[in-house]
Amino acid sequence: MIVADESARELSLGVEDLIDAGEHGAGPAPLAGPESLPAARAARMAALERARAEGARTELEREVPLTWRDWTLHIAVSADVLRPDARGAALEQIRVVPDADPDAGAARALERAGFAALLFDLAGEPIARVAVVELSLEGARPLRRDVAFRRDAWLELLRARLDELAHRAELELGRAQRRRAQEPPFPFGAPRPVQAELAREVAGAAASGLVLLCAAPTGVGKTAAALHPFLCDALRSDRRVVFATSRNSQQALALETLRPMLPPGGAAFALQIAARERVCPQAQLGCVERRCPFNRRFVERLAGSGLLDELAERGVVSGVELTDAALPLELCPFEVSLRLALRASAVVCDFNYVFDPRVALRQLAGEGSARSLLVVDEAHDLPERARAALSPALELPRLVALAACLETLPEPAYARAGELLRDVAGHCAEIAQRLGEERESFAPWVEPPARGFWEPIALRTALAQTETQALTSRDGARDPRLLPRREGRDARLRDPVQSALADVREFAETADGDPERFAALWSPERASLACLDPAPWIGSRVRAFHAAVLMSATLAPLEHHARLLGVDGPRCVSLDLPCPFPRENRLLVAVDAVETRFKVRSDNAAEIARTIARCAATRRGNWLAFFPSFAFRDEVVQKLPAGELRVLLQLPGAPVEPLLARLRQNRAETLLLCGVHGGVLAEGVDYPGELAIGVFVVGPGLPKVELERELVRERFDAESGAGFEFAYLVPGLARAVQAGGRVLRGPDDVAAIVLLDRRFCEPQYFERLPAWWRDEIVRCEDPVPLLEQFFARRPARPGL
Repeated sequence: MIVADESARELSLGVEDLIDAGEHGAGPAPLAGPESLPAARAARMAALERARAEGARTELEREVPLTWRDWTLHIAVSADVLRPDARGAALEQIRVVPDADPDAGAARALERAGFAALLFDLAGEPIARVAVVELSLEGARPLRRDVAFRRDAWLELLRARLDELAHRAELELGRAQRRRAQEPPFPFGAPRPVQAELAREVAGAAASGLVLLCAAPTGVGKTAAALHPFLCDALRSDRRVVFATSRNSQQALALETLRPMLPPGGAAFALQIAARERVCPQAQLGCVERRCPFNRRFVERLAGSGLLDELAERGVVSGVELTDAALPLELCPFEVSLRLALRASAVVCDFNYVFDPRVALRQLAGEGSARSLLVVDEAHDLPERARAALSPALELPRLVALAACLETLPEPAYARAGELLRDVAGHCAEIAQRLGEERESFAPWVEPPARGFWEPIALRTALAQTETQALTSRDGARDPRLLPRREGRDARLRDPVQSALADVREFAETADGDPERFAALWSPERASLACLDPAPWIGSRVRAFHAAVLMSATLAPLEHHARLLGVDGPRCVSLDLPCPFPRENRLLVAVDAVETRFKVRSDNAAEIARTIARCAATRRGNWLAFFPSFAFRDEVVQKLPAGELRVLLQLPGAPVEPLLARLRQNRAETLLLCGVHGGVLAEGVDYPGELAIGVFVVGPGLPKVELERELVRERFDAESGAGFEFAYLVPGLARAVQAGGRVLRGPDDVAAIVLLDRRFCEPQYFERLPAWWRDEIVRCEDPVPLLEQFFARRPARPGL
């Protein structure tokens, strides 16, 4: 990474930056190759040991100072081996390659060796010969690639690369000067008192390099309060703000918040990185076959188009705007966004691009994050998202079917991949069969993976990935059975072979990792490794940033969420903000006459239905009701008194817009929209104004009892004795609070929140609700009189 000191006119860089200058910038980090495997590291260490035994010097590092124009350069360089030679030293760089595709990355390796030789020569270490020594993981003899080293030729290439880097540095320093002079205004006039408090704390986190964990109720204006101080710090200090969230609606809100702060034509701009599958113009091949016309000669065509400069002038660039600009030029929108992100002062994206190890971008969460500022919105969603991302699974019938297909193809690489998939599926099936015979319980069964089996599988899979990818990249028709496809509910177009091998490799590497954080589950159809605690991974990603704000309306209790997010410790500070809306505009009641525990919920269904009907009768309009399951919702709905209110039901997977349209059109009757905790209606949709005047939160939203959740409980019980709280109670109450907050979205909203379960009044539950809920909840057996008094003080809208 290049670091510029403007006042001293100094640039610090490495050989990789010289290589990148010839490629007009680096794209996303490639998939880790065989070099990252333990066997590859062992082979490399053995080669270095042999070189030392032969009298060579190994693993040398230098920092070479050079003067270029009016810049002082400090170039870091390393050499694996320097052997004595009559005319100087012989420099060797070592790399590990698969026999199937030895040319992968060869050009870059040769250039790396040539620059290393030149820089060592300039540092006073005369170099006579240069070579790249390639080690095989498959038993083949090492291959030596000699590099033509003529000092003058490499010096000329160095000058060309330094010209490019100096030019970039000048441009970037000019932009930095303009950015430092840019003072973004607060986007919505003067901040409100609670909003100003949050903004002060965010500014303090940026100045001190802290992690701020903030419970910010709806209406605080947390998006603006987090983005404005972070952006001001970023412009002053040449940093980048990364805004990561789990919802597209929150990304859109972040972009709209940034627009007043970053007008077109300024030195700074913000960018949304949309999901690759959302912006991909290819319906069939896409980038999965590496033959996409939108990526052909991409770097050259992008540099000649001027598109990056044009987009940077727009102030705020949404994914749609970028796509509309890139497609007429036949440039891949996703790849354009990755290049543009390197220049952006603010980037808005999904959690995945920061926290999912499979798709995280080095532009955002890699080598440059130490100077960046991170905002995590809807942070209560992050532990479950990370848990899913870190839990690999193998569908055994899929592996067997694909293996049968591959073994019929003529190419040896496909045959070897098929044999690998069959070996993995057979091993997993054998474990499941044995456990089924030994255990009295039903599948899945829990047993640690056989670590000795999975380490060589990881190596074989890495080699198979390289071999089959080389076949995929060739021109010519593919077997129809291997064409890219969408699998299950995954919207992405995937190469079936590469997808299966990636799954196997992830599973193998995880199985060979920390056994305390994962549980292996086996069944005849499926093998999975359930991540029991994603906190170490989340915390490591958050702490990699200079400062961070993790915020949500549902982070109570803060200490529990600090642990779940892996940020507990001296660097973390907490902030619990009050609700900013007028207290007289809301009513929170907890009905202790009913209970929704699984064993007794059917016994309470009739009373819950009667209570909902009586409450809804206190004011005509739109009401919401969220239940612990679709089955219990239907059971309660069947017991509602006939004819008293019209019921709208959320159906799994059905679009929500028709339901919302019914709510908007309602002028003369009472509608009851019924959904479930954690569903899109309960968390992804707002109901401001008269769109909803009340919500029934039926039960505390505890997750369903299932094996993986029970394993999480056992994990935290062993750690702190608080397994139920971490596995069930805290996630469940977060769902309940999200559901209740749907009806209070602005200072003029008037609404009631009715909690239907006596557990909301029990200390174990009550004490883990947000502070402002605890201050305002009224406990009662019959909420109707309280609702009648509440609505009597407020006139109904015309027509109702």
